[in-house]
Amino acid sequence: MRELAEHLQGQGLTVQGILYPGHDRPAAQMPASTWQQWYAASLEAYQELAQTYPQVDVVGFSTGCLLGLHLAAAYPLQKLVCLCPFFTIYRPAYVPVPVELLAQTIGYLLPTVPRLHFPIRNPQMQQQAREAAFFPSFNLAAVRSALALIQIVKPELSQVTCPTLIMQTWGDRVVNPQGAQFLYDRLGSETKELQWLERSDHIITLDDEKEAVFAAVAKFLA
Repeated sequence: MRELAEHLQGQGLTVQGILYPGHDRPAAQMPASTWQQWYAASLEAYQELAQTYPQVDVVGFSTGCLLGLHLAAAYPLQKLVCLCPFFTIYRPAYVPVPVELLAQTIGYLLPTVPRLHFPIRNPQMQQQAREAAFFPSFNLAAVRSALALIQIVKPELSQVTCPTLIMQTWGDRVVNPQGAQFLYDRLGSETKELQWLERSDHIITLDDEKEAVFAAVAKFLA
């Protein structure tokens, strides 16, 4: 998210990035953490900004979209941006059952699973991501916590009324792209927009269409 933040700052916006507990420092393995801890960090950042600025926007990526939506259902946001929102895990054709089912059954026997690929199509950016990555694995307890958050957020979507931009790539290999349409159809916002990308994997802020993402987000927040 750093390049997007720097682009928005260059457009005259004040930007704050959030480091979630369990994701905030390098480690040999990703530590366990919960959505309640992630949300507490998000809420604290929001409340601090709201004390200084009359308008606060939120930009969320993947699971961060769930946190942004949960926040928007309870607190006044000026605008909300959801990049590749996480509602269902991408399921390759060779996997016979939903990945969520695996995480919530045999996943209890495995504390972590290795990170097999970085979901970025651009080779140069993929290499940079590998060099900068904090963790070589995913913590399955954290994954299950994110799945629990999905079930909390789904009934709240009609309560989200702030203007919302959703951006999603068809080539996503982490989340099911149809989650973006699911979100769009259920939002309570009168002003909402869904934009599709064609040449990116999940991390659209670092892939071949990142400049288009930066421009769209900046235009929406302007």
